[in-house]
Amino acid sequence: MFLFQPSYLRTFFDTAASLLETLTDDSFWISLVGDRIFSLVKRYSGNDAILVGIFLSLGPTLLSILQGCYWTIKNTLDSWLYVSVEIVEEETIFNPVQEFVKRRYRTIEEYKNVSGVTTYRTIRRNNRDYDEERSRLGLVPKLGTTSKIVYKGHTLWIHRYAMSSMDRTTSKRSMSRQSREILDALSESNLVLVIKMRSRNLKLLQDIIQEWVDEYYDERDSELIVYKCMGEFWQRHWGELCSKQVRRFESVVLKETQKEELLNDLLAFRTQKDWYTETGIPYRRGYLLYGPPGTGKTSFIQSLASKMHMNMALISLTTPMDDDTFTQMLITAPKNCFIVMEDIDHCIINDGDGSENHHGSRRVTASGLLNALDGVYSTEGSVLFLTCNDITRVVPALLRPGRVDYKMELGYADKYQIEAMFWRFFGEPGSKKDARLKPFVNKLLACLPSDYLTPAELQSFFMIHAMALRAGKAALIRTGIKLPNGNAKSHEDVDHIIHDTDSISTASSIRQYQLKAATLEHLISTMPTFLEKVKYDREQAHKHEQSKKEKREDKK
Repeated sequence: MFLFQPSYLRTFFDTAASLLETLTDDSFWISLVGDRIFSLVKRYSGNDAILVGIFLSLGPTLLSILQGCYWTIKNTLDSWLYVSVEIVEEETIFNPVQEFVKRRYRTIEEYKNVSGVTTYRTIRRNNRDYDEERSRLGLVPKLGTTSKIVYKGHTLWIHRYAMSSMDRTTSKRSMSRQSREILDALSESNLVLVIKMRSRNLKLLQDIIQEWVDEYYDERDSELIVYKCMGEFWQRHWGELCSKQVRRFESVVLKETQKEELLNDLLAFRTQKDWYTETGIPYRRGYLLYGPPGTGKTSFIQSLASKMHMNMALISLTTPMDDDTFTQMLITAPKNCFIVMEDIDHCIINDGDGSENHHGSRRVTASGLLNALDGVYSTEGSVLFLTCNDITRVVPALLRPGRVDYKMELGYADKYQIEAMFWRFFGEPGSKKDARLKPFVNKLLACLPSDYLTPAELQSFFMIHAMALRAGKAALIRTGIKLPNGNAKSHEDVDHIIHDTDSISTASSIRQYQLKAATLEHLISTMPTFLEKVKYDREQAHKHEQSKKEKREDKK
């Protein structure tokens, strides 16, 4: 109150009036700039046209200066009062943070303009025995808007916007405006999240975001997360492709002891890091799975990842990128992941003879690939899985120890695999064997040739009949399976068998066996037709491959 006493206010206004009188006095300006310059300014300032021209030419400049002052003051105040974290889409933690933020938006009715996204809900109709995924409209704030969420008593502001992947390149600064616009149109846009909180404690904001990330991965602890190399050729990054249900290790059927041997090797590698360090051996492991299509290479990798509680990171050599980019992607691969490169025998690798310009696309060179796998830049602790159909088409240098330490051939199904897959589909829960079904197994092994069918072909054949067995009356009527005591002529007849009580009575057990026996008899009777279809499909595939080969030769 002391500063606002009348005497002080009067002194302030008197001083301001005196200053104004001085500034409006001609003698002050004459003494400051000289009589000649003052006369010129006074002469032209009386011309309205000149004053308007000066205003129009200096107006934008003054406005820009004022805007710069505003943002400078705002940023200064923000740096004093707020802490913020910016996360770009290229970062592995982007998806966890974005998913959490989407669930924590305040009521969408507060916004006037929003973006629509596709979400799904599961419904079950009364007349159906299965769930239906129904699309529904979800609403989220538009890009470029700032949203507010409250988390554990802390208010946070979330700003989500899109930024071109070229915006962070220094080379763009020296380009013309037209060149920048063209690159912006062609380049991929990446999302950016800016999380801001009114506080001066950056560690507090870091801990909050880390809780979001931990919650995301805790919810997916029972899932297999698949990452993929994404982006434009000048800005590659790892992105989360999808989450899958874990695949049971027992669900993959290979030749006897085959999968257990590779699992033991992988377990030994994962538990002997200190031994690798002591002996001076680079701590990394490479595996090659080779064999015809459909022999279970990818499925086996998925089951191994699930068994080891690890995830998968996919990278393809067909993706346009140079050696440096490929090496960088291996170095920055998500942790606790199998790095998977599939079908390497179908990839075009530049051998340094100028073929990098083939079709105008960049290619990883053979030397770049080999150095990335076991050179100075190779990642410690990495587990690499390579797959191919024809091992003779793979660069020989890629197969030497240190790059590929363990090779496994996954071939056509032998008698052991055929029987194991039979019990998997038609055995009791837990793949238990029913001694009464042994005659059907013997018939099956006698009819199906060994080392001729792929596990995928065999699985498809078994699944048709296994689903018919489990699906109930509709499947039985469609397939026309005959029961030992007559045809399934009515829904009531099949209901009596399928939906019988789960008691251990002899009558119930006999009926269940009769239904399974009828299904297996039908399976065995259709095997000749199935084998003919397999033969026809392979002939068509061979013709297609020959046609592609002839076209390639014609181009040469």
